[in-house]
Amino acid sequence: MGGFKKFYKKTLPDMAITFVSTTVKNLLARDTVRSAIRGEVRKIITGNREKFYQEVLTVDDYADKIMKILNDRGISPRCICIDGLPGSGKSTLGRSLAKRTGLKWRTLCWKELNKAYPFNEGRIYENIRLIRTQDIDDFDIIIYIDCAMEEAQNRVIDRDRNAALADVVDFSRMKRIGDTAFEMLDGEEIRIEGSPIRIKLRPEKGYRDLENLKTRLEAKGFDVEGFSKEELLFIYCYEKPQSGLSPYVKLGAYKNEILSGIYTAVSKALVARYLT
Repeated sequence: MGGFKKFYKKTLPDMAITFVSTTVKNLLARDTVRSAIRGEVRKIITGNREKFYQEVLTVDDYADKIMKILNDRGISPRCICIDGLPGSGKSTLGRSLAKRTGLKWRTLCWKELNKAYPFNEGRIYENIRLIRTQDIDDFDIIIYIDCAMEEAQNRVIDRDRNAALADVVDFSRMKRIGDTAFEMLDGEEIRIEGSPIRIKLRPEKGYRDLENLKTRLEAKGFDVEGFSKEELLFIYCYEKPQSGLSPYVKLGAYKNEILSGIYTAVSKALVARYLT
C-alpha cells in the first residue's frame, strides 16, 4: 500500500500536466478557440477583439434597396430596429443604413434588454433580443436578417470576436425564437430579393406582436398572464417559460476535449504503474 501511495504521489503531477497539455491541444484544434485567442491578442494590441471594420458591397446594396422601399412609400424613418443571429450582419447593415439616413447606429448589450429599454428617435438599434423582449412600436421599420445558422456561425468565427458563441450557444433554438418573434408582427412582410433580409413597416395600429402571441397561446390552452414576451415565445415554441441567456447555452460544449485529456492522463499513469 505504501508503494502504491508513493507511486501516485509521484504520478499525480505528471497526470495533471498530461491532462492540461492534451486538453489544450484538443481545444486548439477548434477554429472557434483559435479565433477567440486571436481576438484576445488583438484586444491587447489594438483595444478591440474584432477585425478592423470594412464596408461590404453586398450589404451596401441591401441598404440601398431598403432606402428605395422607404422612399417609394414616403417614409423618413426616425427609429430603425435590426434583429438577427450573432454573425448575421446586423452591425454591418446598421452602419450602412446610418450613412444613408443620418441616424446614429447603436449596438445594444444583451443585459440592456433584460428590461424595457428607452428607445430614442434618431437611432438605429441592433441586437438579437430586440424583437423578442421589447415593445417595438417605437420603430418605423423592423429589419430581421434571416441568415442561415451555419453562415452566421462561420461569420462569428471569422470576425474573431466572441467566437466561442459558435460552440456554447444553441443557434437553432436562438433562430427559432427569433423567427417566431418576427412572424408575430402585424404588417406586410417585404423581402429584399437575393438576401436574407425580411422587413415589416409599422402598421397604423402598431405591430401588435404581444397581442398576437397571447391570442395564439390562449387558443392552444396556455395561461399567458404574468409572463414576459420572451417567456411567452418560449412557451409557444417549447411549452416552457424561459428568458435570458441560459436557455440558449449548450452544456458540455467541450466535454469531448476534456474527457480525452482525462483518458490520456489516466492511461499514461496506468501504463507507467504496470511497467514499474
